[in-house]
Amino acid sequence: MGIFVNARFLTQPVSGVQRYGIECSRQIKKLHHDITFISPGNILHKEIANELDVKVVGNNTGHIWEQLDLPVFMAKQNGAPLLSLANTAPLFCKNNFITIHDLAFYHHPEWNSKKFSAWYNFLVPRLARGSRHIFTVSQTIKKEIEDCYKIASENVSVTYNGISQKMLESAGDKKPVKEKIIFSVGSFNVRKNHQKLLTAFIESGLGDTYQLVITGDRNKVFKEANLNEEILKNSNVKIYSSLPEDELISMYQKAEIVVSTSLYEGFGIPLLEGLFNGCKIICSDIPVYRELYDGHARFCDPLNITSIVSALNSSINENFSKQNSGLDLLFREYNYRRSAQIILEKLTRKNA
Repeated sequence: MGIFVNARFLTQPVSGVQRYGIECSRQIKKLHHDITFISPGNILHKEIANELDVKVVGNNTGHIWEQLDLPVFMAKQNGAPLLSLANTAPLFCKNNFITIHDLAFYHHPEWNSKKFSAWYNFLVPRLARGSRHIFTVSQTIKKEIEDCYKIASENVSVTYNGISQKMLESAGDKKPVKEKIIFSVGSFNVRKNHQKLLTAFIESGLGDTYQLVITGDRNKVFKEANLNEEILKNSNVKIYSSLPEDELISMYQKAEIVVSTSLYEGFGIPLLEGLFNGCKIICSDIPVYRELYDGHARFCDPLNITSIVSALNSSINENFSKQNSGLDLLFREYNYRRSAQIILEKLTRKNA
């Protein structure tokens, strides 16, 4: 059975959604002999496109390509299934299989530009109801999709995120040498709640001995956080635009603590990457983090500065060995190869 994969994610900067798309695609290509990846021409990640042997089709880019060029191409493929791994897909395609990563646009449209929220709240429910099958990245989001869009449970499968190929390859036999670094990864928008983390770091008194490093993308479709300029002048606070993957991995290997004070997530890849690299984990007490990381993390109230301060200070002298027991089982479950197997099983069964 020939399968086509919508690889428009290769035209976008890498955040969690694109990471899932890239890593699942790599595994799907290894597992299935008849797979074609298709993309518009404005590819950013050319090395990965070459690895996947991507076929460029159409003349447009972005959502116009996805809603016009892509369905025109698929109409000529004799009803073959189309897999879209990054939230969106063409409305006029009869054999859609899609991954919806979260419903932040539904619950909090104010976190995005009005145009983005309006488009997603128009498009995604129609895709969800019209798709042959939906994949998502946690049980928490599966339940939200079922409740919000009235989708039957058997039509939604959980395909967790995992550790990237490059990070797996970078893991050596040596235990990483940790430095006094508190590391946070996430786009600079209000949902990620960086401002509360910055304030808590200063109030914790850890600035004399620890460095807080935050890295992430900026995207015009998300409402950007207004970070306190005075705090940013602190010599022990470092803010970076998205780091290249090699530098990102190096920072995880050096960091003692990885923190996410996000207000809402579908999965939270940085926490999993932190655990993989031997970091202590602090995260928001939100449903998805409780589902995925309970027993492996220290939780805090993301809206309460005192709670974040307490978590930071408590973590400094805490041995996380108990929390880190059972990680092998966690990485076997949160694994891109396993997710690719689930995806292929659903596509094969529904196109038999």
